[in-house]
Amino acid sequence: MDDARRRRAPRDPASPGETLTTSPLLFSYTGRDGRLVTWEARSGVRFRLSSPRAIEMVLSFLEPQPGEPSCDGATGEELAAAREAGLLISSEEHERVSIWERHGWSRPAYLMLTQMDIPYLESPRADEEVDAVRGRRRAVIEQYERAEPYPEPALLASGPALSLPAPAPVRRSLSALTSRRSVRAFAGAPRAEELAGILHTATAGFRTVAEDRRDPDRFRLLNSFYSWAHLFVVVQRVEGLPAGVFEYDWSANSLLRAAAPPSEAELLACVQGQRWALGPGFIVFVVADLRGYAWLYRHSRAYMHLLMQVGELGQEILMAATELGLGGWTTPAVHESHVAALLGLPADDAFQAVSMVKLGRPAATRAQ
Repeated sequence: MDDARRRRAPRDPASPGETLTTSPLLFSYTGRDGRLVTWEARSGVRFRLSSPRAIEMVLSFLEPQPGEPSCDGATGEELAAAREAGLLISSEEHERVSIWERHGWSRPAYLMLTQMDIPYLESPRADEEVDAVRGRRRAVIEQYERAEPYPEPALLASGPALSLPAPAPVRRSLSALTSRRSVRAFAGAPRAEELAGILHTATAGFRTVAEDRRDPDRFRLLNSFYSWAHLFVVVQRVEGLPAGVFEYDWSANSLLRAAAPPSEAELLACVQGQRWALGPGFIVFVVADLRGYAWLYRHSRAYMHLLMQVGELGQEILMAATELGLGGWTTPAVHESHVAALLGLPADDAFQAVSMVKLGRPAATRAQ
């Protein structure tokens, strides 16, 4: 299919009865020579859609079609080539990545496109005053809401609430930032008030944003810091708390039961087998609800902004733990479907586990 530079094993041709559609992971941009370049995000292959026939097939399958020879005049060889190049995919594959396509957020493509100086859709013009910019942005939000109401955030877990003790006071200091180290071995169980202190301190920004958004002016929706975040806590061994899976209610300082305690094997499957996740203490899974964030930010940089907030939130959690004499480590290497099953997340691609933080009392001889 044109001059594709393939870096992966060929895909199989369409199976009998399979429905094919144009891949939502095809992205085109103008190359340095001024020619149109197409990028297939799953493989990283870049190629030219210079052939009129290739363009015709991409356009023919914008709506799902049977993947059979003679469909729209396509030959078996053409279908196989289009599948192998990533131009066409099955409808099942399309469904799995549809949320990313709807919002222009396909993760591998986004990370490339952010380097291409794509302007923000709501960027102010040089001659605009601040009030004019706000008025224009307010008008855009009102336009969005006329088309579809903003999906207000809500807790995902629905089990009984477990009130946490008063949070252990956390003194915010520069030393927590400069002295923090990753800890991957744990000895002894932290106390419930320490868990509460870490979670309550790390979610101070959540409460600030929620208070600001109580203003009836919908312009306040632009204060979206952490508005997407849910913290799920796997209590492994914490003094004063039962084991289990909970969602942290940052407004009430309580835990809502989400699922039964997982096995070690289930936990390891969630973090690519990293055994440092085991042992006494607790685990925090950061889950993103992409609906509200995607509703509000419809430019190509939105997902990167979310990822930056994930890093900042992990830092808040680890700094609070350091101030209380605890420690931990964080990783983005989470297996999304395993985590979704373990936490009991809704069966919707809008809810994505994006990172994990393991916390506990450090084993002094193993601190790193």
